[in-house]
Amino acid sequence: MAIYHCSVKIIGRSSGRSSVAASAYCAGQKITDERTGLTHDYSRKNGVTHSEIMLPSHAPNEFQNRAVLWNAVEKIERRTDSQTAREVEVALPIEFTLKENIQVLKNYIKENFVDKGMCADFSIHENRGNPHAHILLTTRDISPEEFGFGKKNRDWNNVKLLELWRENWAKECNFLLKEKGLQEIDHRSLEAQGLERIATIHVGKSKTRKLQNDEIIKYNERYKPENISQYMN
Repeated sequence: MAIYHCSVKIIGRSSGRSSVAASAYCAGQKITDERTGLTHDYSRKNGVTHSEIMLPSHAPNEFQNRAVLWNAVEKIERRTDSQTAREVEVALPIEFTLKENIQVLKNYIKENFVDKGMCADFSIHENRGNPHAHILLTTRDISPEEFGFGKKNRDWNNVKLLELWRENWAKECNFLLKEKGLQEIDHRSLEAQGLERIATIHVGKSKTRKLQNDEIIKYNERYKPENISQYMN
C-alpha cells in the first residue's frame, strides 16, 4: 500500500551544507564546488535510477548543467549563513513503475515549482522497498543581470504554501492511484483524518541498509558449514 511522505528542508551554510554537495549526492555524480574548491564525488552511489533538471522558460539554458546551476547558486550568496536551496523529499508509491513515478514527479514539479519561477533538480532513489525522490529548488528569482539570479523570493517561505505543496503531492499521486483502483493517500495527520491508529514512520536509507544487513547476517548464519553439517546429521 502506498504511504504518504513529504518533507521540506532548507539547505544552508549555517548547518554546513552546500547546494553543490546536495546535488552531487542526490544525482550520484561528481561535482566540484567552485566557491570552496571541494570536489563532491558520489559517482559510485547505487540506487539512483533517474535524474533531471527542470527550468522556467526564462532561465539560462546553461542551467541544464547541474554543476553550472548550483555553482551559480553558491556564487550569488555572500553571507556565511546563507540559505542556498530548498529540498523536498517525497516517498514514491511502490505500485507505480519508474516511468509512472517520473511522470507524476514532473507534473508535480512543473505545477508547484517551475511554473512559479524556481529551478528544480530532482533525482529518484530506489532502495529496496523504499523508493523516494529528492527535489532541490532554487530560492531566488531568475534575473539575467545577476548571472541568472536576482533577489530572494520570500513568498516561497510562506507556511501556507508549504501546506499546499504537501496537499498537492497527495493529489498528484491519487490521480494515478485512483485510475489503478488502488487506495489513495492523504497528506493530513491521522487526527485530522479522524483515525486512531498509530502513525507509521518513513524508513530512511540508514534503516533500510540495516534491514538489508540483518538479512545478510541471518543468511550467512544459516548457511555456515557447521550449521549445515548439524542439520544434515
